[in-house]
Amino acid sequence: MDMAARSSLIDYAALVRPDRVHSRVYTDPAIFEEELDRIWYREWVFVGHDSEVPNPGDYRTGYLGKQPIIITRGRDMQVRVLLNRCTHRGNTLCQTRSGNSPTFTCSYHGWTYSCEGDLQGMLFREDYPPDFKREDHGLFRVPRVALHRGFIFASLARTGNSLAEHLGPAAANIDRFCDLSPTGEITMNHGVYRMRIECNWKMWSENSVDSYHVYQTHGSNVYLANMFEAKAGAKPPPPGKGYFGLIHARDLGNGHSDLDMRPQRRVTGMTYTGEWSGEIPESAQRAYLEGLEKLHGKAKAEQILTEGPAHTVIFPNLFNMLQEIRWCVPVSVNETYIYYAPCLFKGAPDEINTARLRRDEGAYGPAGFQLADDIEVWARNYEGLQAREVEWILMNRGTHLPVQPDEDGVPYQGDLSELTMRTQWRHYLELMSSP
Repeated sequence: MDMAARSSLIDYAALVRPDRVHSRVYTDPAIFEEELDRIWYREWVFVGHDSEVPNPGDYRTGYLGKQPIIITRGRDMQVRVLLNRCTHRGNTLCQTRSGNSPTFTCSYHGWTYSCEGDLQGMLFREDYPPDFKREDHGLFRVPRVALHRGFIFASLARTGNSLAEHLGPAAANIDRFCDLSPTGEITMNHGVYRMRIECNWKMWSENSVDSYHVYQTHGSNVYLANMFEAKAGAKPPPPGKGYFGLIHARDLGNGHSDLDMRPQRRVTGMTYTGEWSGEIPESAQRAYLEGLEKLHGKAKAEQILTEGPAHTVIFPNLFNMLQEIRWCVPVSVNETYIYYAPCLFKGAPDEINTARLRRDEGAYGPAGFQLADDIEVWARNYEGLQAREVEWILMNRGTHLPVQPDEDGVPYQGDLSELTMRTQWRHYLELMSSP
Protein backbone atom coordinates (compact mmCIF):
# COMPACT_ATOMS: atom_id res chain seq x y z
CA MET A 1 0.00 0.00 0.00
CA ASP A 2 1.32 3.43 -0.93
CA MET A 3 1.26 5.48 2.24
CA ALA A 4 3.11 8.44 0.73
CA ALA A 5 2.03 11.72 2.27
CA ARG A 6 0.02 14.16 0.22
CA SER A 7 0.42 17.89 0.57
CA SER A 8 -2.55 19.65 2.10
CA LEU A 9 -4.11 22.94 1.11
CA ILE A 10 -5.69 23.25 4.56
CA ASP A 11 -4.00 25.46 7.14
CA TYR A 12 -4.58 23.40 10.26
CA ALA A 13 -2.67 25.81 12.48
CA ALA A 14 -5.32 28.42 11.68
CA LEU A 15 -8.08 26.01 12.74
CA VAL A 16 -6.55 24.47 15.87
CA ARG A 17 -5.46 26.98 18.50
CA PRO A 18 -4.04 26.17 21.95
CA ASP A 19 -7.37 26.89 23.67
CA ARG A 20 -10.00 26.51 20.93
CA VAL A 21 -10.75 24.83 17.61
CA HIS A 22 -12.83 25.92 14.65
CA SER A 23 -16.12 24.19 13.83
CA ARG A 24 -14.75 23.33 10.41
CA VAL A 25 -12.53 20.56 11.81
CA TYR A 26 -15.71 18.65 12.67
CA THR A 27 -17.83 19.44 9.61
CA ASP A 28 -15.55 19.67 6.54
CA PRO A 29 -15.60 16.46 4.43
CA ALA A 30 -12.18 17.34 2.97
CA ILE A 31 -10.68 17.40 6.45
CA PHE A 32 -12.29 14.05 7.24
CA GLU A 33 -10.64 12.49 4.16
CA GLU A 34 -7.25 13.87 5.15
CA GLU A 35 -7.71 12.49 8.67
CA LEU A 36 -8.12 9.01 7.20
CA ASP A 37 -4.75 9.31 5.46
CA ARG A 38 -2.80 11.09 8.18
CA ILE A 39 -4.25 9.47 11.30
CA TRP A 40 -6.30 6.33 10.66
CA TYR A 41 -4.05 4.87 7.97
CA ARG A 42 -0.74 5.94 9.53
CA GLU A 43 -1.00 5.76 13.34
CA TRP A 44 -1.47 2.78 15.66
CA VAL A 45 -5.22 2.08 15.87
CA PHE A 46 -7.00 -0.26 18.29
CA VAL A 47 -8.81 -3.03 16.38
CA GLY A 48 -9.70 -5.73 18.92
CA HIS A 49 -8.66 -8.05 21.73
CA ASP A 50 -6.93 -11.41 21.42
CA SER A 51 -9.61 -13.10 23.56
CA GLU A 52 -11.96 -12.64 20.58
CA VAL A 53 -9.85 -15.09 18.55
CA PRO A 54 -8.53 -17.61 21.11
CA ASN A 55 -8.29 -20.67 18.82
CA PRO A 56 -6.71 -21.45 15.44
CA GLY A 57 -9.13 -20.48 12.69
CA ASP A 58 -11.03 -17.97 14.85
CA TYR A 59 -11.76 -14.67 13.14
CA ARG A 60 -13.50 -11.38 13.80
CA THR A 61 -14.30 -8.74 11.21
CA GLY A 62 -14.07 -5.01 11.73
CA TYR A 63 -12.63 -1.81 10.33
CA LEU A 64 -9.33 0.02 10.37
CA GLY A 65 -10.55 3.50 9.61
CA LYS A 66 -12.97 2.80 6.76
CA GLN A 67 -11.06 -0.21 5.46
CA PRO A 68 -12.66 -3.62 6.19
CA ILE A 69 -10.40 -6.04 8.06
CA ILE A 70 -10.34 -9.59 9.39
CA ILE A 71 -8.55 -10.34 12.66
CA THR A 72 -7.49 -14.00 12.57
CA ARG A 73 -5.67 -16.54 14.72
CA GLY A 74 -3.50 -18.69 12.45
CA ARG A 75 -2.58 -22.31 12.89
CA ASP A 76 0.72 -21.06 14.26
CA MET A 77 -1.31 -19.20 16.96
CA GLN A 78 -0.16 -15.85 15.60
CA VAL A 79 -2.70 -13.01 15.45
CA ARG A 80 -2.89 -11.38 12.03
CA VAL A 81 -4.89 -8.48 10.64
CA LEU A 82 -5.87 -8.92 6.98
CA LEU A 83 -7.81 -6.68 4.65
CA ASN A 84 -11.27 -8.16 4.10
CA ARG A 85 -10.88 -7.89 0.32
CA CYS A 86 -10.42 -10.61 -2.26
CA THR A 87 -7.32 -9.93 -4.35
CA HIS A 88 -9.17 -10.93 -7.52
CA ARG A 89 -12.04 -8.47 -7.88
CA GLY A 90 -12.19 -6.85 -4.47
CA ASN A 91 -15.18 -8.54 -2.85
CA THR A 92 -15.34 -8.74 0.92
CA LEU A 93 -14.79 -12.34 2.05
CA CYS A 94 -16.35 -12.45 5.51
CA GLN A 95 -19.86 -11.15 6.06
CA THR A 96 -20.38 -12.27 9.67
CA ARG A 97 -18.88 -10.52 12.69
CA SER A 98 -17.06 -13.59 14.00
CA GLY A 99 -16.63 -17.33 13.60
CA ASN A 100 -14.13 -20.11 13.02
CA SER A 101 -12.97 -21.37 9.66
CA PRO A 102 -9.68 -22.73 8.29
CA THR A 103 -10.36 -20.92 4.99
CA PHE A 104 -12.11 -17.90 3.53
CA THR A 105 -13.83 -18.35 0.15
CA CYS A 106 -14.98 -15.46 -2.02
CA SER A 107 -18.64 -15.79 -2.97
CA TYR A 108 -18.04 -14.06 -6.32
CA HIS A 109 -15.52 -16.31 -8.13
CA GLY A 110 -14.53 -18.87 -5.52
CA TRP A 111 -10.98 -17.83 -4.70
CA THR A 112 -10.07 -19.47 -1.39
CA TYR A 113 -7.58 -18.25 1.21
CA SER A 114 -6.15 -19.83 4.34
CA CYS A 115 -6.80 -18.24 7.72
CA GLU A 116 -3.24 -16.90 7.45
CA GLY A 117 -4.20 -15.09 4.23
CA ASP A 118 -2.46 -17.30 1.66
CA LEU A 119 -4.25 -17.97 -1.64
CA GLN A 120 -4.89 -21.71 -1.62
CA GLY A 121 -7.29 -22.43 -4.45
CA MET A 122 -9.11 -20.91 -7.40
CA LEU A 123 -11.58 -22.09 -9.99
CA PHE A 124 -10.10 -23.04 -13.39
CA ARG A 125 -6.49 -22.25 -12.50
CA GLU A 126 -5.39 -23.59 -15.90
CA ASP A 127 -6.92 -20.58 -17.68
CA TYR A 128 -4.54 -18.09 -16.07
CA PRO A 129 -1.18 -17.11 -17.66
CA PRO A 130 1.76 -19.46 -16.99
CA ASP A 131 3.55 -16.80 -14.91
CA PHE A 132 0.61 -16.43 -12.47
CA LYS A 133 1.85 -17.27 -8.94
CA ARG A 134 -0.58 -17.93 -6.13
CA GLU A 135 1.94 -16.71 -3.55
CA ASP A 136 1.75 -13.23 -5.10
CA HIS A 137 -2.01 -12.94 -4.58
CA GLY A 138 -2.63 -13.63 -0.92
CA LEU A 139 -4.75 -11.31 1.19
CA PHE A 140 -3.11 -8.02 2.12
CA ARG A 141 -1.55 -8.32 5.57
CA VAL A 142 -1.63 -5.12 7.60
CA PRO A 143 2.12 -4.51 7.88
CA ARG A 144 2.33 -3.71 11.57
CA VAL A 145 0.35 -5.52 14.26
CA ALA A 146 1.30 -5.47 17.94
CA LEU A 147 -0.36 -6.42 21.22
CA HIS A 148 -0.21 -5.07 24.74
CA ARG A 149 -1.90 -7.17 27.43
CA GLY A 150 -4.14 -8.69 24.75
CA PHE A 151 -5.15 -5.34 23.21
CA ILE A 152 -4.55 -5.55 19.45
CA PHE A 153 -3.26 -2.48 17.62
CA ALA A 154 -2.60 -2.22 13.89
CA SER A 155 -0.99 0.31 11.57
CA LEU A 156 -1.09 0.48 7.79
CA ALA A 157 2.20 2.41 7.79
CA ARG A 158 5.14 0.11 7.11
CA THR A 159 7.45 2.15 9.33
CA GLY A 160 7.01 4.35 12.37
CA ASN A 161 7.16 4.37 16.15
CA SER A 162 6.78 1.07 17.96
CA LEU A 163 3.57 0.43 19.84
CA ALA A 164 5.45 0.88 23.12
CA GLU A 165 6.65 4.31 21.96
CA HIS A 166 3.13 5.20 20.83
CA LEU A 167 1.51 4.21 24.12
CA GLY A 168 4.11 5.71 26.44
CA PRO A 169 2.66 6.28 29.94
CA ALA A 170 -0.77 5.19 28.69
CA ALA A 171 0.46 1.57 28.72
CA ALA A 172 0.38 1.69 32.53
CA ASN A 173 -3.33 2.51 32.38
CA ILE A 174 -4.03 -0.56 30.27
CA ASP A 175 -2.05 -2.49 32.88
CA ARG A 176 -4.24 -1.10 35.66
CA PHE A 177 -7.33 -2.23 33.76
CA CYS A 178 -5.99 -5.78 33.43
CA ASP A 179 -4.33 -6.06 36.85
CA LEU A 180 -7.74 -6.06 38.53
CA SER A 181 -8.22 -9.57 37.16
CA PRO A 182 -7.04 -12.33 39.55
CA THR A 183 -5.12 -13.84 36.62
CA GLY A 184 -3.97 -10.55 35.10
CA GLU A 185 -6.07 -11.26 32.02
CA ILE A 186 -9.40 -9.98 30.76
CA THR A 187 -11.72 -11.43 28.13
CA MET A 188 -13.74 -9.41 25.62
CA ASN A 189 -15.77 -12.08 23.85
CA HIS A 190 -19.12 -11.71 25.61
CA GLY A 191 -20.97 -9.56 23.10
CA VAL A 192 -20.70 -5.97 21.98
CA TYR A 193 -23.05 -3.04 21.52
CA ARG A 194 -22.69 -1.01 18.34
CA MET A 195 -24.13 2.48 18.42
CA ARG A 196 -24.52 4.73 15.41
CA ILE A 197 -24.08 8.35 16.43
CA GLU A 198 -24.71 11.41 14.30
CA CYS A 199 -21.55 13.35 14.95
CA ASN A 200 -17.87 13.54 14.08
CA TRP A 201 -15.58 10.90 15.64
CA LYS A 202 -13.50 13.48 17.52
CA MET A 203 -16.48 14.64 19.55
CA TRP A 204 -16.77 11.19 21.13
CA SER A 205 -13.06 11.17 21.92
CA GLU A 206 -13.29 14.53 23.68
CA ASN A 207 -16.38 13.58 25.65
CA SER A 208 -14.78 10.43 27.02
CA VAL A 209 -12.36 12.44 29.16
CA ASP A 210 -14.57 15.46 29.87
CA SER A 211 -15.47 15.57 33.56
CA TYR A 212 -17.13 18.98 33.18
CA HIS A 213 -20.24 17.62 31.41
CA VAL A 214 -21.20 15.13 34.13
CA TYR A 215 -23.14 17.57 36.33
CA GLN A 216 -25.44 18.71 33.54
CA THR A 217 -25.61 15.85 31.01
CA HIS A 218 -25.79 13.15 33.69
CA GLY A 219 -27.40 15.32 36.35
CA SER A 220 -30.14 12.80 37.10
CA ASN A 221 -27.52 10.11 37.74
CA VAL A 222 -25.61 12.36 40.13
CA TYR A 223 -28.83 13.22 41.97
CA LEU A 224 -29.87 9.58 42.35
CA ALA A 225 -26.38 8.52 43.47
CA ASN A 226 -26.32 11.20 46.16
CA MET A 227 -29.85 10.30 47.27
CA PHE A 228 -29.10 6.58 47.63
CA GLU A 229 -25.81 7.26 49.41
CA ALA A 230 -27.60 9.56 51.85
CA LYS A 231 -30.17 6.84 52.59
CA ALA A 232 -27.36 4.40 53.21
CA GLY A 233 -25.78 6.78 55.70
CA ALA A 234 -22.75 7.66 53.58
CA LYS A 235 -21.01 10.97 54.14
CA PRO A 236 -22.44 13.55 51.70
CA PRO A 237 -20.02 15.01 49.15
CA PRO A 238 -18.71 18.56 49.64
CA PRO A 239 -20.78 21.34 48.04
CA GLY A 240 -19.93 22.68 44.59
CA LYS A 241 -17.82 20.26 42.57
CA GLY A 242 -18.11 17.60 45.23
CA TYR A 243 -15.47 14.94 44.91
CA PHE A 244 -15.19 15.51 41.16
CA GLY A 245 -12.88 18.44 41.82
CA LEU A 246 -10.30 15.95 43.09
CA ILE A 247 -10.04 14.16 39.74
CA HIS A 248 -6.86 14.91 37.82
CA ALA A 249 -6.99 15.64 34.09
CA ARG A 250 -3.71 14.19 32.78
CA ASP A 251 -1.66 14.61 29.59
CA LEU A 252 -0.18 11.19 28.76
CA GLY A 253 1.47 12.35 25.53
CA ASN A 254 0.79 11.43 21.87
CA GLY A 255 -2.80 12.60 22.23
CA HIS A 256 -3.56 10.15 25.06
CA SER A 257 -5.21 11.46 28.20
CA ASP A 258 -7.07 10.29 31.27
CA LEU A 259 -9.22 11.32 34.17
CA ASP A 260 -7.21 10.04 37.13
CA MET A 261 -9.62 9.16 39.90
CA ARG A 262 -7.01 7.84 42.30
CA PRO A 263 -6.89 11.08 44.35
CA GLN A 264 -10.69 10.97 44.66
CA ARG A 265 -10.74 7.31 45.67
CA ARG A 266 -8.10 7.84 48.34
CA VAL A 267 -10.02 10.70 49.95
CA THR A 268 -13.40 8.94 49.85
CA GLY A 269 -11.99 5.57 50.91
CA MET A 270 -13.42 3.85 47.85
CA THR A 271 -12.14 0.36 47.10
CA TYR A 272 -13.00 -1.88 44.21
CA THR A 273 -14.43 -4.65 46.37
CA GLY A 274 -16.18 -2.15 48.61
CA GLU A 275 -18.40 -1.21 45.68
CA TRP A 276 -19.77 -4.77 45.68
CA SER A 277 -21.22 -4.60 49.19
CA GLY A 278 -24.52 -6.44 49.32
CA GLU A 279 -24.32 -7.36 45.65
CA ILE A 280 -21.81 -10.22 45.50
CA PRO A 281 -21.60 -13.12 48.00
CA GLU A 282 -18.79 -12.92 50.53
CA SER A 283 -17.44 -16.29 49.37
CA ALA A 284 -16.98 -14.96 45.81
CA GLN A 285 -15.29 -11.82 47.08
CA ARG A 286 -12.88 -13.87 49.22
CA ALA A 287 -11.99 -16.10 46.27
CA TYR A 288 -11.36 -13.04 44.13
CA LEU A 289 -9.14 -11.39 46.77
CA GLU A 290 -7.16 -14.56 47.28
CA GLY A 291 -6.48 -14.77 43.57
CA LEU A 292 -5.44 -11.13 43.42
CA GLU A 293 -3.08 -11.48 46.38
CA LYS A 294 -1.60 -14.68 44.97
CA LEU A 295 -0.81 -12.92 41.71
CA HIS A 296 0.41 -9.57 43.03
CA GLY A 297 1.16 -9.98 46.73
CA LYS A 298 -0.94 -8.48 49.51
CA ALA A 299 0.46 -4.92 49.39
CA LYS A 300 0.18 -4.60 45.62
CA ALA A 301 -3.31 -6.13 45.65
CA GLU A 302 -4.45 -3.52 48.20
CA GLN A 303 -3.01 -0.76 46.01
CA ILE A 304 -4.78 -2.12 42.92
CA LEU A 305 -8.12 -2.30 44.75
CA THR A 306 -7.75 1.25 46.02
CA GLU A 307 -6.73 2.74 42.68
CA GLY A 308 -9.38 0.91 40.65
CA PRO A 309 -9.53 0.85 36.85
CA ALA A 310 -8.13 3.67 34.75
CA HIS A 311 -10.34 6.04 32.77
CA THR A 312 -8.27 6.56 29.62
CA VAL A 313 -8.49 7.62 25.97
CA ILE A 314 -5.72 6.26 23.77
CA PHE A 315 -5.69 8.35 20.62
CA PRO A 316 -7.30 8.05 18.17
CA ASN A 317 -10.00 5.53 19.03
CA LEU A 318 -9.69 3.52 22.27
CA PHE A 319 -11.32 4.25 25.61
CA ASN A 320 -11.38 2.01 28.68
CA MET A 321 -13.22 2.61 31.94
CA LEU A 322 -14.90 0.66 34.73
CA GLN A 323 -15.76 -2.76 33.28
CA GLU A 324 -15.62 -2.10 29.56
CA ILE A 325 -13.62 -1.23 26.46
CA ARG A 326 -14.98 1.25 23.94
CA TRP A 327 -13.70 2.15 20.52
CA CYS A 328 -14.87 4.24 17.60
CA VAL A 329 -14.84 3.75 13.83
CA PRO A 330 -15.23 6.78 11.54
CA VAL A 331 -17.92 6.39 8.87
CA SER A 332 -18.21 9.90 7.47
CA VAL A 333 -17.68 13.45 8.61
CA ASN A 334 -21.00 13.34 10.49
CA GLU A 335 -21.40 9.65 11.33
CA THR A 336 -19.47 7.42 13.72
CA TYR A 337 -19.88 3.89 15.04
CA ILE A 338 -19.14 3.40 18.72
CA TYR A 339 -18.53 -0.11 20.07
CA TYR A 340 -19.06 -0.91 23.76
CA ALA A 341 -17.73 -4.29 24.92
CA PRO A 342 -17.99 -5.53 28.52
CA CYS A 343 -14.81 -7.17 29.80
CA LEU A 344 -14.74 -10.01 32.29
CA PHE A 345 -11.96 -11.16 34.59
CA LYS A 346 -10.43 -14.42 33.44
CA GLY A 347 -10.44 -16.87 36.35
CA ALA A 348 -12.74 -14.77 38.56
CA PRO A 349 -15.83 -16.25 40.29
CA ASP A 350 -18.93 -16.27 38.10
CA GLU A 351 -20.80 -14.02 40.51
CA ILE A 352 -18.26 -11.22 39.97
CA ASN A 353 -18.31 -11.46 36.20
CA THR A 354 -22.10 -11.62 36.17
CA ALA A 355 -22.21 -8.40 38.19
CA ARG A 356 -19.85 -6.76 35.70
CA LEU A 357 -22.16 -7.70 32.84
CA ARG A 358 -25.27 -6.44 34.64
CA ARG A 359 -23.62 -3.13 35.48
CA ASP A 360 -22.55 -2.66 31.88
CA GLU A 361 -26.05 -3.40 30.62
CA GLY A 362 -27.60 -1.04 33.15
CA ALA A 363 -25.44 1.91 32.19
CA TYR A 364 -24.68 1.40 28.51
CA GLY A 365 -27.10 -1.16 27.12
CA PRO A 366 -30.01 -0.21 24.83
CA ALA A 367 -32.09 0.75 27.87
CA GLY A 368 -29.13 2.01 29.90
CA PHE A 369 -29.42 5.02 32.17
CA GLN A 370 -26.28 6.85 31.00
CA LEU A 371 -25.40 6.27 27.34
CA ALA A 372 -28.66 7.77 26.06
CA ASP A 373 -27.68 11.11 27.63
CA ASP A 374 -24.41 11.25 25.70
CA ILE A 375 -25.85 10.15 22.35
CA GLU A 376 -28.49 12.89 22.48
CA VAL A 377 -25.95 15.55 23.47
CA TRP A 378 -23.54 14.54 20.68
CA ALA A 379 -26.30 14.86 18.06
CA ARG A 380 -27.35 18.26 19.40
CA ASN A 381 -23.71 19.34 19.49
CA TYR A 382 -23.15 18.44 15.84
CA GLU A 383 -26.37 20.17 14.78
CA GLY A 384 -25.25 23.33 16.55
CA LEU A 385 -21.97 23.31 14.66
CA GLN A 386 -23.84 24.01 11.42
CA ALA A 387 -24.36 27.60 12.58
CA ARG A 388 -22.12 30.02 10.72
CA GLU A 389 -21.63 32.47 13.56
CA VAL A 390 -19.52 32.08 16.69
CA GLU A 391 -17.70 29.19 15.01
CA TRP A 392 -14.95 28.65 17.58
CA ILE A 393 -15.27 25.81 20.09
CA LEU A 394 -13.79 26.75 23.46
CA MET A 395 -11.51 24.40 25.38
CA ASN A 396 -9.91 26.96 27.66
CA ARG A 397 -11.16 25.75 31.03
CA GLY A 398 -8.07 25.60 33.24
CA THR A 399 -5.63 27.43 30.96
CA HIS A 400 -4.94 29.92 33.77
CA LEU A 401 -4.06 27.11 36.20
CA PRO A 402 -0.58 25.67 36.64
CA VAL A 403 0.23 22.36 34.97
CA GLN A 404 2.37 20.28 37.29
CA PRO A 405 3.68 16.71 37.44
CA ASP A 406 1.85 14.16 39.56
CA GLU A 407 3.26 11.18 41.46
CA ASP A 408 4.09 9.45 38.15
CA GLY A 409 5.66 12.54 36.60
CA VAL A 410 2.66 13.04 34.31
CA PRO A 411 1.42 16.63 33.73
CA TYR A 412 -2.01 17.25 35.26
CA GLN A 413 -4.58 19.80 36.33
CA GLY A 414 -7.59 19.53 38.62
CA ASP A 415 -10.89 21.38 38.98
CA LEU A 416 -12.56 19.86 35.90
CA SER A 417 -9.84 21.17 33.58
CA GLU A 418 -10.12 20.66 29.81
CA LEU A 419 -6.42 19.77 29.63
CA THR A 420 -7.43 16.35 28.32
CA MET A 421 -9.03 17.83 25.20
CA ARG A 422 -6.21 20.30 24.62
CA THR A 423 -3.84 17.34 24.74
CA GLN A 424 -5.77 15.53 22.02
CA TRP A 425 -5.92 18.56 19.77
CA ARG A 426 -2.24 19.40 20.18
CA HIS A 427 -1.33 15.94 18.90
CA TYR A 428 -3.97 16.16 16.18
CA LEU A 429 -2.36 19.37 14.92
CA GLU A 430 1.06 17.71 14.83
CA LEU A 431 -0.27 14.78 12.78
CA MET A 432 -2.33 16.85 10.37
CA SER A 433 0.48 19.35 9.78
CA SER A 434 3.23 16.80 9.21
CA PRO A 435 4.31 15.96 5.62
